Amino acid sequence: MAAPLSSGSPGSGGDLAARAECALADLLQQSHLLRPDAIEEVFGAAVRPLGIAEVRVYLADLQQRQLESLPIPDGQNGHRREGADGREGAKGSESLAIDSTIAGYAFRTVTIQHVPAAESQGGYRVWVPLVDGTERLGVLSLLASDIGEAMLDRCRALASLAGLVIVAKSSYSDTYAQVRRSGRMALQAELIWGFLVPRTFATDRVLVAATLEPAYEAGGDAFDYSVLGDHLNVSIFDALGHDLAAGLLASVGVASCRSTRRAGGTLSDVVRRADSAIAGQFADIRFVTALVCDLDLSTGLFSWIPCGHPPPLLIRGNKVIKELARRPVPPLGLGGIHSHGQPDEGATAPVYTERLEPGDRVLLYTDGVTEGRSADGTPFGLDRLSDFIIRHSNDGIPAPETMRRLNHAISEYQRGRLQDDATIVLVEWLPDHPERNLIPLCGGSSWVPGPVRPATFVTGPEAARSGFARLTYMESDELDGAAALRWTDPGRADPGWPDAQSARRTAADSAEAAVGALYDAAAVGLIRLAYLMLGDRPSAEDVLAEQQRV
Repeated sequence: MAAPLSSGSPGSGGDLAARAECALADLLQQSHLLRPDAIEEVFGAAVRPLGIAEVRVYLADLQQRQLESLPIPDGQNGHRREGADGREGAKGSESLAIDSTIAGYAFRTVTIQHVPAAESQGGYRVWVPLVDGTERLGVLSLLASDIGEAMLDRCRALASLAGLVIVAKSSYSDTYAQVRRSGRMALQAELIWGFLVPRTFATDRVLVAATLEPAYEAGGDAFDYSVLGDHLNVSIFDALGHDLAAGLLASVGVASCRSTRRAGGTLSDVVRRADSAIAGQFADIRFVTALVCDLDLSTGLFSWIPCGHPPPLLIRGNKVIKELARRPVPPLGLGGIHSHGQPDEGATAPVYTERLEPGDRVLLYTDGVTEGRSADGTPFGLDRLSDFIIRHSNDGIPAPETMRRLNHAISEYQRGRLQDDATIVLVEWLPDHPERNLIPLCGGSSWVPGPVRPATFVTGPEAARSGFARLTYMESDELDGAAALRWTDPGRADPGWPDAQSARRTAADSAEAAVGALYDAAAVGLIRLAYLMLGDRPSAEDVLAEQQRV
């Protein structure tokens, strides 16, 4: 259990800034010999002088449904520590749902969130997204003495360093891999996940977001990308079968792509090399469909070779403007571009091109996405796929979060029993201000939703335990957190719904602080009015006064 925090700042501004700088320098030095399972202990000790009494790491599981806490290191098994919701868990283990907790909200929106901590702890529970570049890893839970701008800046810096350390240590430890798994992984899935690149990558010129399902039984699907200079190479593969051989096929496809690319080869060289390698190894009885692509980041010229694979979709604005359907070459391994197991230097796969406009998105997918069927046999279909992405984009939901939700929607459509692997890669050229919704910012400021919809309060077991109610907007038949205005009343046994006085006080004290920086006056006014109407039935004068303030 963390020691209760005392009120007030642990030191003057200048002194605190110096301490913070020393703490981060010390953590960088210690990180070289840091045991992967000791990250919470070491980070916690380093930042305690800064007013942070506890550090806990939660990692998202492979399917990004739960946030799982790290196990207590050996030697501490006799201790119990309080969970982030104020309860003690066995050996400190804890699982938080991404779709229904404040920690999950921080993960989904890539924003820093905070609530008053349990009475026994004091201070504030702060949730900071853990990211590697733009790849979401989980969240960092901190028990902080205050939630001023300086403290939240320190929390963000601490989470950035923790994310880098976690990724670095993952290369030679299974500590984090075990935490992220909720099931037994098939051998072919182990093989594929071992060489996959992160599911999210972004610069100021390009964004890549991908998803793959089933996570634990993936057979022959894979994707790959790499940035070199002004070019993004991106590929998607779908090997025949769902067994270990399919995993080997996909791995040969990715390896051929990387080997040829790193040797300076062209797209045609990549296809020729992969075709030859697969045909030579599997003797024309197995094959891999693929899209091998290149995007010139300076000009927006998109080039690709279709190898028996479904064509890419080009999304511009709020609609799919075309399928990039061209005559494909045969799937890799069927001998269309090789001769007797050796590369045919005279055969060259045709390269097709399309000029993109800023903000255009290209969608690559495997047939397991569109051909997956519901209980009545209806396929998921191309229209449903494109509509899902466009609708969520219009609602202001970032591409990585859209991919996470799409992954779950595909699985649920097939009742959790996928008949084939389902993989999707979304590439956006010149995305609009990617830093706004891909790296951690404070207080919901990285996710600005679309048009304001009717406001609804959401409460539940987690809300009751942690003593807060959360205001969300109903968007597209889903509850999407658009603001996180918390209300607390320790004097009530059931936090439930605030009374009129508390509602008005919360609206007056919290609305601008939580969302005023990004929402215009009308949105803030609607939020206030929702609080007002929740407490009691307002008079005409009350409503008029609220409207006049807006």
